This record gives sequence, C-alpha cells and structure tokens, in this order.
Amino acid sequence: MSLQHTFIANLKKFRKLRGISQMTLAELCNMGGNYIGQIEMGRRIPSFEKIEKIAAVLEIPCHEFFVYEENEKTEEQKPKTKEYLQKMPHSVKKEIIASLVDTINKGIKASFDSDNY
Repeated sequence: MSLQHTFIANLKKFRKLRGISQMTLAELCNMGGNYIGQIEMGRRIPSFEKIEKIAAVLEIPCHEFFVYEENEKTEEQKPKTKEYLQKMPHSVKKEIIASLVDTINKGIKASFDSDNY
C-alpha cells in the first residue's frame, strides 16, 4: 500500500472513530467544506501544516496517519457505540444533539401544520 493510501485509510479510520463527518472535520480545521472529502478521494494532498491541524483536531499524533496495519479489526474488536461516544469531543456531541433537536422540532411542527391533524 502506498504512503498516500495509508494516509487516506488512516484519516478515514480516525475521523470515523471520532464520529466526525468530513464537513465537520474541515470546519474544525478551518479548511474549505469539501477539502477533507477531496483528500479522502485522493484528489488533494495536504501540506504538513494541514496534517498537523487535522491530527490535533482528531487528538492523535501526526505519525499515526502513516502507520500501516495489515490486519483490520474484526467485528468483535471494533469499538462499540458507547466507546465512540466516550471518545467524541464535547463540541461534536453538542452539534449532534442540536441537530437532532432541530429535526425533531421540525417534524413536530410539520405534523401540526399538516391537513392530517
């Protein structure tokens, strides 16, 4: 596996472990909205400065992006939802809760506004 493919695979892995979307990660790193997606598709190669920013947001050492693991974890070894939530930054949890509350409120409002009520 090439160094770029290793970087991309690890970026995806650590981003998903933190429960962060590509868009949210880009925002937390003060980068363009689709920048992380372009990296993960192999269309962009980040500078060392940007790799350092991404690593800081994901709370990992920079070198972890370049560590190749031949054997991926089996289903039993993968972290459970509770573990994801425990590792998730507080700001991301707040964002998710706010989004859920907004969606629920819109659904409730729509049910009262509809002709079916």
